[in-house]
Amino acid sequence: MMSASESISVPSRSNRKVEKGRIPKADYTVRHCWNRARYGRMPRMYAPHRCLGAARSRFGHGTWLGLLLLTAPAAAQSTLTPVATLPLTAAVVHADGPLGVAGNGSTLTVLDLSDLTEPRVRGQLELTDRVWDVVVDGDRAYLANGFIGLVVVTLDDPDQPQVAGSYEVVSQGQTVSVAMAGQLVLTTNNQTGLNVFDVSKPTMPVMLSEWLTGGYSRDVIGLPGLGLVADQPDGLHVVGIDAPADPQETSIHFAEGETTQLVTVAPATRTAFIADGATALVEIVNLTDVAAPARVGSYQPAGRVVQLTARDDLLYLAQGRGGLTVIDVADPSHPFVVASHSAPTRTVALVDDIVLAAGADTLTLFHVP
Repeated sequence: MMSASESISVPSRSNRKVEKGRIPKADYTVRHCWNRARYGRMPRMYAPHRCLGAARSRFGHGTWLGLLLLTAPAAAQSTLTPVATLPLTAAVVHADGPLGVAGNGSTLTVLDLSDLTEPRVRGQLELTDRVWDVVVDGDRAYLANGFIGLVVVTLDDPDQPQVAGSYEVVSQGQTVSVAMAGQLVLTTNNQTGLNVFDVSKPTMPVMLSEWLTGGYSRDVIGLPGLGLVADQPDGLHVVGIDAPADPQETSIHFAEGETTQLVTVAPATRTAFIADGATALVEIVNLTDVAAPARVGSYQPAGRVVQLTARDDLLYLAQGRGGLTVIDVADPSHPFVVASHSAPTRTVALVDDIVLAAGADTLTLFHVP
């Protein structure tokens, strides 16, 4: 019987939901709880009452369900020490070399990071819609701009950023995330799925293709030849884009929960991380074989996860009021916290050996642990 977090290869779109639907919906929660206990995967903190309720509903109120909760000894961790701070309100931030950008509402702010001990605000740009996500590549910034779609901003003059071009994705949904995959730009629209763009002419971005996941496409991250889409309710869709005009779904990793919101990847280790919007559970997925992604571990943080990024063996979690948490995932079966900072953190990014963490009113720079 297929478990809820099993990864499968998908030979065609037509049989995708059939494969996932093997477990009858009426028995899903009971079987899910039983499989977790059977294989030593303890229920999430909210799950015990669901398991008990489902068991009583399925087998009668005389059913007894025992739960064993295990705790591991805490690993040594440190408190991150700020290198620099900058008064700034940001919901998203990204950087490439000496330039960074931050988005808050419909305002885009250009950051001078040439001296990481003294970051400076350069120019600002007002957009028509909310800046949901942003990625910087050289002297360009690519924005997921809600109902407007993809917006390309030139940063040749950091004091006067300019809109070079845009592409409106016509749908009832919004463009909510953006990423680079080689020379391609990927976006997700929460109604139309994955969109692949040629941006060789920044004044005229061209949409080469779109791939409808079947659910709500919440987030995207790219690798050369691959788009990784966080989809609600499925989990992680792995889409091949070597032929960008004809993307092909390589596989799906069905997440443990059904509210996958975020995805990031550590390119050097070919490891993806997906976060559930309801439980904050982070699943660790090995992509060495993209046709058969394998869950190799998970981490259950306290509180919520609003954004995440990764490099090598470290995972960075922006946890809102819970601050910034850095997780060592060298052994994905036993991830542990190595460093943290208590200041509220809405977004996190990496540039060189510096971590950028933005909260409600401050951008803070830390050395990578």
